Amino acid sequence: MITRVKPAPDWDAKAYQQFSRLRRRPINELLDRVDLQNPETIIDLGCGTGIATQLLAERWPQAQLQGIDSSAQMLEQARCLPIKALWRHCDLLDWQSEQPADLLFAAAVLHFIDGHETLLPRLLGQLNPGGCLAAHMPDWRDALWYRLMLETLDDGGIGGTPLGTPELRQRMAARPLLALEDYYRLLAPMTESLDIWETEQLQVVDGKSPVYDWVKVSALRPVMQALSSAEQARFIYHFLMRVHEEYPQEADGHTLFAFKRVFIVARV
Repeated sequence: MITRVKPAPDWDAKAYQQFSRLRRRPINELLDRVDLQNPETIIDLGCGTGIATQLLAERWPQAQLQGIDSSAQMLEQARCLPIKALWRHCDLLDWQSEQPADLLFAAAVLHFIDGHETLLPRLLGQLNPGGCLAAHMPDWRDALWYRLMLETLDDGGIGGTPLGTPELRQRMAARPLLALEDYYRLLAPMTESLDIWETEQLQVVDGKSPVYDWVKVSALRPVMQALSSAEQARFIYHFLMRVHEEYPQEADGHTLFAFKRVFIVARV
């Protein structure tokens, strides 16, 4: 069964663009492993503001390009890009390609959906023979900042009471991503070639609260949607205190923020 981790309010497109340079790096790393000469149909799943879509258009300018996203605000930003693409407002859970694609590109989106045992085979089934599914997914469940988020929900600040419902805390502690070996066992029987790897990038970020600024537009969205206004204020206060303690600013003014990702390039 495929389910969304949690519906959430529309994305903050401007905030998401704050670290656009760093967000391009895993996209380029993924593109470097995609060995397709002249794909005719490319679909960018969860295209957001079009960071990946623009890179796809630059590499394969003759391809028919589509961008799919559930956020109208993100798509509004994407439509301003100087590229030729068909933009579709659609939830990925409800999306079905009108015709098989040569490349399905999913940059930082599939980790928001659980049921990968069903989801990924369904995506592979929407490819032409020789087509490729390329995805990268943040793997933040063991990250320090993610543990701090879970701790803040559990204790509401030291000596406080838990924040949100038990269901919220259980959901945020869940692990939608599979182990690398399990992705191989799932996808190898369905593919002609399969490349799976993991990286951890030391991101050097700037600002008063750059780690919070990064995660608030992605991982924290389900949390903020589920909490009341008073709970949100208490969560942000105590979470920021912990983040600032564990991610101190360096002597040169930068903050060091390690970030792990899983990559999959599967060709049928």
